[in-house]
Amino acid sequence: MSKEQSREDSSEEIISMDELTEILAEAEGVTPEEIEQGAEELDLAPPEEATVLNE
Repeated sequence: MSKEQSREDSSEEIISMDELTEILAEAEGVTPEEIEQGAEELDLAPPEEATVLNE
Protein backbone atom coordinates (compact mmCIF):
# COMPACT_ATOMS: atom_id res chain seq x y z
CA MET A 1 0.00 0.00 0.00
CA SER A 2 1.42 3.39 -0.96
CA LYS A 3 1.45 6.43 1.32
CA GLU A 4 -1.18 8.04 -0.89
CA GLN A 5 -3.53 5.08 -0.50
CA SER A 6 -3.15 5.03 3.27
CA ARG A 7 -3.95 8.77 3.43
CA GLU A 8 -7.09 8.25 1.37
CA ASP A 9 -8.22 5.40 3.61
CA SER A 10 -7.66 7.38 6.81
CA SER A 11 -9.38 10.48 5.43
CA GLU A 12 -12.57 8.49 4.94
CA GLU A 13 -12.77 7.45 8.59
CA ILE A 14 -15.73 8.81 10.50
CA ILE A 15 -14.90 10.14 13.95
CA SER A 16 -17.20 10.79 16.85
CA MET A 17 -17.93 14.24 18.27
CA ASP A 18 -15.86 13.31 21.33
CA GLU A 19 -12.90 12.39 19.13
CA LEU A 20 -13.25 15.64 17.19
CA THR A 21 -13.37 17.60 20.44
CA GLU A 22 -10.19 15.89 21.64
CA ILE A 23 -8.40 16.61 18.35
CA LEU A 24 -9.45 20.28 18.44
CA ALA A 25 -8.44 20.62 22.09
CA GLU A 26 -5.01 19.15 21.42
CA ALA A 27 -4.49 21.40 18.39
CA GLU A 28 -5.51 24.49 20.37
CA GLY A 29 -3.64 23.57 23.55
CA VAL A 30 -6.75 23.52 25.71
CA THR A 31 -8.86 20.89 27.43
CA PRO A 32 -11.80 19.15 25.75
CA GLU A 33 -14.03 20.79 28.36
CA GLU A 34 -12.87 24.25 27.25
CA ILE A 35 -13.71 23.37 23.64
CA GLU A 36 -17.20 22.24 24.68
CA GLN A 37 -17.75 25.37 26.80
CA GLY A 38 -16.66 27.59 23.91
CA ALA A 39 -19.06 25.82 21.57
CA GLU A 40 -21.93 26.29 24.03
CA GLU A 41 -21.13 30.00 24.35
CA LEU A 42 -21.40 30.48 20.58
CA ASP A 43 -25.10 29.57 20.69
CA LEU A 44 -25.35 28.88 16.96
CA ALA A 45 -28.80 28.68 15.46
CA PRO A 46 -29.61 25.70 13.24
CA PRO A 47 -29.55 26.66 9.53
CA GLU A 48 -33.33 26.50 9.25
CA GLU A 49 -33.59 29.14 12.01
CA ALA A 50 -30.84 31.43 10.70
CA THR A 51 -31.55 34.99 9.64
CA VAL A 52 -30.87 35.71 5.97
CA LEU A 53 -29.22 39.06 5.31
CA ASN A 54 -29.30 40.70 1.89
CA GLU A 55 -26.40 43.11 1.60
